Amino acid sequence: MIRISKLILKTHSTPVMKFLVIGASGMVGNAFMEQLESYHIPHTGTYHTRNKKGLVRLDMTDEQATQNLFSELKPEIVVQTAAQPNVDYCEDHRPEAWRTNVVGTEIVASACRTLGAKHVFISTDYVFDGTAGPYAEEDPVGPINYYATTKVEGERRVQTLSNHLIVRTGVVFDADPDSKNFALRVVNELSAERSLNAPLDQIGNPTLASNLAACTIELLLKGRVGTYNVAGRTIMPRSEFAYLVCRKFQLQDRLIQPVASEELQQKAKRPKKLGLKTEKASNELATELLTADAAVNIFRETLKQI
Repeated sequence: MIRISKLILKTHSTPVMKFLVIGASGMVGNAFMEQLESYHIPHTGTYHTRNKKGLVRLDMTDEQATQNLFSELKPEIVVQTAAQPNVDYCEDHRPEAWRTNVVGTEIVASACRTLGAKHVFISTDYVFDGTAGPYAEEDPVGPINYYATTKVEGERRVQTLSNHLIVRTGVVFDADPDSKNFALRVVNELSAERSLNAPLDQIGNPTLASNLAACTIELLLKGRVGTYNVAGRTIMPRSEFAYLVCRKFQLQDRLIQPVASEELQQKAKRPKKLGLKTEKASNELATELLTADAAVNIFRETLKQI
């Protein structure tokens, strides 16, 4: 697991802020919980449908329940990783996607405003249209599928707060066996001698979940606000990422089938030429944003321990 720079923790060795992680049973939420736990930073995590030990149940679309939990816990920083992240599911279930990703975000933002807490919103590179990447924080958004539309609208709800941090990321992966991330799918499919279609025209930054969490927490400890791209330093097509994972695990690369996005017949249109520019975050971080090579090395070693 990648850790927060020790220098940052020493600098902030006085009593730190109390965190609430909404969606702590998911891949990204769990990465935040592990980082906070390892440095004994006060925190509470919530789950909605998938319980894990020590978490508190919360449906963030329930306004009264959200307000009650905030009143009880009085968090100073609220990290919202909870969302409906399935791009194709959102396309076919638009009312549900809107309620979770927009209404739920608005309810959390309102509760943060009432309490005076900072709202941290984990967003996505999909807010861009994928015609002119890589993108900087100030570039205009242009969602091309419904999932991305809900994330843009979620960002807009959060931006009404003066004390907020929007973190855009992409191609997040982790060794969590309960997650459905791309890197883990490469390992599972190739290990089972099954072929894998990998889009050669969908470009992004492979990002290790623990690195995302560590860098975001550092930005929070430094009091940063606004929008930051927090993602891996390497920008590459999904097919090349699949080959990288394959090499690291010494699997059969003949099973990887590079294909155009159109051949996948995905329900929701995917932005292609993405990628996030990370200079803004890198210039302020002591914790290093990882290359894809370094991130996959950590991913491989973590999987060995599971």
